[in-house]
Amino acid sequence: MFVLGLLLLLVLHIEAFSTSFPDETIAEFSVNVYNQLRATGEDENIIFSPLGIAITMGMVELGAHGSTLKEIQHSMGYEGLKNGEEFAFLKDLSDMAATEDSHYVMKLANSIYVQNGYHVNDKFLQLLKKYFKAEVEVVNFRQNIAVASYINKWVENHTNNMIKDFVSARDFSALTHLAIINAIYFKGNWKSQFRPENTRTFSFTKDDESEVQIPMMYQQGEFYYGEFSDGSNEAGGIYQVLEIPYEGDEFSMMIVLSRQEVPLATLEPLVKAQLIEEWATSVKKQKVEVYLPRFTIEQEIDLKNALKGVGITEVFSQSADLTAMSDSKLLYLSKAVHKSILEVNEEGSEAAAASGMIAISRMAVLYPQIIVDHPFFFVVRNRITGTIIFMGRVMHPEAMNPSVHDFEEL
Repeated sequence: MFVLGLLLLLVLHIEAFSTSFPDETIAEFSVNVYNQLRATGEDENIIFSPLGIAITMGMVELGAHGSTLKEIQHSMGYEGLKNGEEFAFLKDLSDMAATEDSHYVMKLANSIYVQNGYHVNDKFLQLLKKYFKAEVEVVNFRQNIAVASYINKWVENHTNNMIKDFVSARDFSALTHLAIINAIYFKGNWKSQFRPENTRTFSFTKDDESEVQIPMMYQQGEFYYGEFSDGSNEAGGIYQVLEIPYEGDEFSMMIVLSRQEVPLATLEPLVKAQLIEEWATSVKKQKVEVYLPRFTIEQEIDLKNALKGVGITEVFSQSADLTAMSDSKLLYLSKAVHKSILEVNEEGSEAAAASGMIAISRMAVLYPQIIVDHPFFFVVRNRITGTIIFMGRVMHPEAMNPSVHDFEEL
């Protein structure tokens, strides 16, 4: 399985004529952004990287002063911290993401592109390198085609060639003076892998009750599993939570599934940072039968509206104060674009061919079954720190699935 996220922030120059850091802080921000995305995304798939967004906003925060700084700190949940404690925490997150491990591959890269001849404060650049190890490149945004090509090559190199053509020449103009980009790539194998020969075509029922055929993976094994009450009487008022660890046990994917009769939209308002932690501490290791779609989803999000929705507004306006970044008082952020890809398959990494005809039974069994054949919510998190790397939901697993005609119908 691999997941990756990418974020682009464009900073425009307006012409004159015109570390006791609370673990739940990033989790709360994650939920707030998720709620903004689902409010505008109707029944779309959602995937984003709270870690990537938090680190990128940390880079912006380093350049902010005055009310712009206070607004970012308030919206990110940093108000109770002193003397920039959040930067030490974000540095720890960056360092964690850069650590090499034999069980998974995780890459985090930050880059700043500066207009040739444009002054960026030395202290800002020093702090960027100290906390975020950000690369700083001098470019000429007026040569927008060449700049787009240069940035796209950087993106490809830092996402294992998974994201191509992330920016276009149209994203840059003579008014663009800074571009801030963050890329996260994560690839991990399941601790307990699915056997490709057990994958079969299965019906997935969407919230509008329409059905699509998808490849469904299967295995029986020991996983972290729990059942929780949603406080209602619908379908017994119970939903399921399954945690599937990756090799090494440091990271896991947590899947939250309502009962078949209950739309995901009914469950989503319950999601809170504290509840995610409750799921993590309450699920128990037990033998479970798991039916999980093999799928890939990809989403590019205009984060500007989502960030405005959580209270980060001034930095996107001509009132922005980014004077810690540059002496110029005429800088503001014009664009915030985030792109993520999630692939789930039998190995947990690259796609595996499925063949064979082993039967799968959906009849009564001795162990709990979690049959992920309708929309679900998920998080990919660090099991040790609780840091959420990716968050989202799957409403349309067929959106990027390859043909499933090679599978035996159940």
